[in-house]
Amino acid sequence: MPIITGIVPSPDKPGHVVILVDGVAFATVPEERAADLAPGQSSPGTAAEPLRSSGEGAQKTYERALRLLSFRARSARELEKRLIEKGEPREHVATAIARLCANGLLDDARFAEAKARSGIVGKPRSRRRIEQDLARKGVARDVADAAIRQVMADEGTDEAAVAERAARKKLRSLARLEPAERRQKLYAFLARQGYAPDVVRRAMRAVGDALDATDATDATDATDIIEATDTPPPDDDVA
Repeated sequence: MPIITGIVPSPDKPGHVVILVDGVAFATVPEERAADLAPGQSSPGTAAEPLRSSGEGAQKTYERALRLLSFRARSARELEKRLIEKGEPREHVATAIARLCANGLLDDARFAEAKARSGIVGKPRSRRRIEQDLARKGVARDVADAAIRQVMADEGTDEAAVAERAARKKLRSLARLEPAERRQKLYAFLARQGYAPDVVRRAMRAVGDALDATDATDATDATDIIEATDTPPPDDDVA
């Protein structure tokens, strides 16, 4: 007997959910119509048969989605767009996205938190730049905001501390400049990275001694110069 194996938000119909039966999309219905349903129950009808007849194509799309995720993590919207670009039928894409979400293999909140952690602990990047990057990848604004707040709390840091770290890192590539030019270029760099003016000023004050030094090391960090351009890597998947 067919069993409901999941009920997940519809990736393309707000206010609707996708009912999964035996791991395959059964139907997309308004949330209120699914209020009395739960995983483990018997299928609410036999309407799944038409979907099962196209199950082979849906499985192919699902496997392609898994291959794409094996290259790198993606948001649900980003994966959906990529699959459609590769010619997969929209209905099969919706089924694949729903299955991946139900199986925990696709999670925008987890994806956003990983991206935020990379930007806060690694680069470092401003909140604005992280939000813009996540928005381009189709992550909802509230999900992005929650992820950034969580990472900031986990790391015991804030925007000012991240900006100061970015300033100290950038200064290594400005060591040969005169103090006045060094200050000007650092301010411009931080502004381009999306830090608010008051945050930029605080970071500049925090690194004041290094900014005004006339005997700074001549070592120029080429890595910092490259990172300053902040050009995203090309999409490396070919699945």
